[in-house]
Amino acid sequence: MTTTDCVFCRILNGDAPASVVYRDERAVVLLDLFPVREAHCLVIPVAHHALLEELEPELAAHLFELARRTIRAQKRAGLDVKAHNVVVNDGREANQHVPHVHLHVIPRRGGDTLATALTWGTRMMNVFGLSKRRHRLDRLAGLLAEHFPGTESSKY
Repeated sequence: MTTTDCVFCRILNGDAPASVVYRDERAVVLLDLFPVREAHCLVIPVAHHALLEELEPELAAHLFELARRTIRAQKRAGLDVKAHNVVVNDGREANQHVPHVHLHVIPRRGGDTLATALTWGTRMMNVFGLSKRRHRLDRLAGLLAEHFPGTESSKY
């Protein structure tokens, strides 16, 4: 796969739309177009790496720090969040659909296990209403961005 074939590389290069919550020189946090739960985010390195083992330790640590900050933003934004799943599907046999490292940060409410399991298995089947979905995701990305902990001397 080349980076021009990678949907995440196209997003990172500005060639495909995305609802971005946060971006720095090493990574981006964006909302999943096919969310398992509302505010399901992806943390993606800017550099194309197919597998977690290919990452430098500092970049891997940065991605997990951004996952932690994403969790904080979801809670600060007042979403109905009680817990999170942080998931890495590492390789095709592990259900990695896009061969570019990415962490799923999935907010959980409690009592939503069955709905989450059903949505996870069928989430990419619903391609209808993408423009309406994109509008909702863009609004939600703006809300999360307002509450995303910064790197300046604030405590996060």
